[in-house]
Amino acid sequence: MTLNGTDSLSFPDSVGNVRENGSARMGYYDFSTQYKVGKAGELVIDHWLQALGYRIDDVSESPEYQKAGIDRLLIRPDGSITKAEYKTDVKAKQTGNLFFEIVSVDNRNIVGWGLTSQADLWIFFIPGQEILVIEPGKFRWLVLEHLAMLEKKRVQNQGYCTIGFPVPLARVREIACYVYKFPNVLF
Repeated sequence: MTLNGTDSLSFPDSVGNVRENGSARMGYYDFSTQYKVGKAGELVIDHWLQALGYRIDDVSESPEYQKAGIDRLLIRPDGSITKAEYKTDVKAKQTGNLFFEIVSVDNRNIVGWGLTSQADLWIFFIPGQEILVIEPGKFRWLVLEHLAMLEKKRVQNQGYCTIGFPVPLARVREIACYVYKFPNVLF
C-alpha cells in the first residue's frame, strides 16, 4: 500500500442518494457506508503510523475504549503509549472544512465525539489530500473561540440527525501537531 491517499483503497461517498421515479431525493448519511469508509481510513492511518515506527494496538471493538472515543493505542519507538481516535472525512477536501460533532444522535440525546472523546490525539484522514494530528483540547478551544462565526449544521442520517460545526481546514491546520500532505497535492 502506498500513502498517496487513494491507492489500494476506494472511498465511496458516504451520502446515500435515494431515487424515486427517476428523481433524486435529498441524500442522507448511511451508517453502514460510513462505517466502511471509516474502516478503510483507519487502515491508511495505521500504515502511515507504522511507516513512522509506531506499533498499533487496535482497540476500536473494545466496549471500554469505544465509550471513551479511543480507536487505537499508539506505541512509540521509545515504548510510551498515547490514545488516539481516528476520523475519516470524505467531504473535507470538497468543502474545505472538518466537521466537529457536538451531537451524535439528536433524537436520543447522545453527545458527539467532539465533546466526549477521551483520546490524547485525534487523527483526521482526508482521502487524497492529507492527514492531520490534533490535540482534542486545542480543537475544542478553536471551536469555542470561533463559535460566533461557525454555522451549526444538521446532517441527516437514517432516522436521526448529527449536529456539529464545519470548521475551516486552514484554521485546523494552524493548531495541528502534525500535517502530512500526500504527494502531488498542492493544497
